[in-house]
Amino acid sequence: MKAQLTTRAWALIPVGVGINVVGGVLVTTLRLPLYLDSIGTALTGIIAGPWVGAVTGVLTNLVLGVTANPTLLPYAVTSAFIGLGAGFMARWGMFRSLPRVIVSGLVMMLIATLVTAPISIFVFGGVAGTGVDAVRGAFSALGSSLVASVFQSSFLVEPFDKTASALLAFYAAKSIPLRFRPPFGRLSLPR
Repeated sequence: MKAQLTTRAWALIPVGVGINVVGGVLVTTLRLPLYLDSIGTALTGIIAGPWVGAVTGVLTNLVLGVTANPTLLPYAVTSAFIGLGAGFMARWGMFRSLPRVIVSGLVMMLIATLVTAPISIFVFGGVAGTGVDAVRGAFSALGSSLVASVFQSSFLVEPFDKTASALLAFYAAKSIPLRFRPPFGRLSLPR
């Protein structure tokens, strides 16, 4: 972990948080049935390592929870797992080609769903005050149970959200010149 927390990595954390906050505020303001608040988390995980991604994710939820939507605070755990997942997948070479990036986005979707669903169900009763609540409500209105509607809405929304986040993070990471990347990012991406 200490090897990942270089000066360049520390400098990337606020950039990642800023990217996430812009995406999160945009989604909250427009009540979109997406999240778009993990692009910066994935980016920092890809180029600086899993622990830097996790820190970026947690700080994002703290900032968004205090400034935009307090219901986002418990989801800091989800963001940490997304950062860890993106970082470990980058370590394993999953951000070296477009097909692998898409698979990484789907893995991030599974991580997010498995961590988020219990929080949504047990902390918020399925309604967390985000645009995805409309999708959950539609599944509930169609007769799905609370647990089923939470998972159904996640499996409908998350593949688009996390795959888009993974792709945007990948292209952003690739655009950073090699000499400016932290050591982790020099190895985790194609040259």
